Amino acid sequence: MDILILGNGFDIAHGLKTKYSDFLEYCQGLFNRVAVYIPTDRFYNNLWIRHFLSVQQKMGEKWIDLEEEIYKVILYVSKLPMINTLNSQRMFTFNCRNNSFDFYNIEKYLIEPLGSATSPKGYTRLSEHNELQLMIYFETPRGVVNFLYEQLREFTKLFNDYLLKEVLEPIQTEPNLKLSLKSIGVNEGSKDVHVLNFNYTDTCERFYRSKFSGYCDLNIKPVYVHGKVSSGEECNLVLGTHGFERYNGIISKDFNIFKKHNQRHKFGTIEAYQTLLELIKEHNRQITFHIIGHSLDSTDQRILKHILLANQHSRINIYYHDEEAQERLMNNIDSIIGEEEVMAKVRFIYQHDPNKGILIPLNNESTNKSCVPL
Repeated sequence: MDILILGNGFDIAHGLKTKYSDFLEYCQGLFNRVAVYIPTDRFYNNLWIRHFLSVQQKMGEKWIDLEEEIYKVILYVSKLPMINTLNSQRMFTFNCRNNSFDFYNIEKYLIEPLGSATSPKGYTRLSEHNELQLMIYFETPRGVVNFLYEQLREFTKLFNDYLLKEVLEPIQTEPNLKLSLKSIGVNEGSKDVHVLNFNYTDTCERFYRSKFSGYCDLNIKPVYVHGKVSSGEECNLVLGTHGFERYNGIISKDFNIFKKHNQRHKFGTIEAYQTLLELIKEHNRQITFHIIGHSLDSTDQRILKHILLANQHSRINIYYHDEEAQERLMNNIDSIIGEEEVMAKVRFIYQHDPNKGILIPLNNESTNKSCVPL
């Protein structure tokens, strides 16, 4: 059995703009082109977009950096006096013509409310004659949590639409790479090739599905552990952060809705993963994991540990794109499964190696001599 584990580096290798910074650049472009604020504009009304744009220079390039920033905001907000005071009420007022905003200054936008309102969510969005003002009445501390979470879900839906319309739909050309299954030891006609996808995109299927059918057979649909982009009203993309164990007791359990672990269950993306996990546990022959483009960073370490150690007959091939990435992946895989397991099971392979790699550049002349597309 062979299992391809895909991370965002897989999309990046194919030239797709799927980094969070690509999306923020797209959002900034929208801001720059709009001369007049439109009250119904979903981008202008989203405080997470404004926050990420404001603090982006202090963040890293990887998705884990955005997830860590979400965590920092949660930690900051959880310490605000109004969160730790029962029945605390505040009015949040923000002028949407002001593009500069970050959650670390949220207190300066909070004032004593002049009236009152009630909502099961604990907050109410107020409609005023001055439509340039975003006005939120927070009735309870839980209302603050619900508002921040729903704003994050709106950010996630906007990102879903961006991926679908700006990244995937324009694809018209063949990839500049070969996904070489033969070079990594997959036998022709194999029915035990699975895909565990940590991306939101179906890049692998779009580029290689027809080639898979000519060489091997994916006997289950690819597993999208964090959801898959869709054009429907519902969005099941998982976008959050890691657990709060370091600050147990400081961060309220109300914030658990921001955890990726909770969202996987909430949006039903964990079920297909659990099915694959059972197959791995029951398999009595060698299993080879091929990790491509995944950073192996902390937010996914628990779920990766489960699957990588689920069967004692396993081997782990980790494909890297440069020496710096190789060093980082070495450290991260040690943290996930331990040095003893790494010594026994893990191999590091340059992903573009024409003989042993998995993503072979088409302009590499030696490719035609040493391997075939699949």
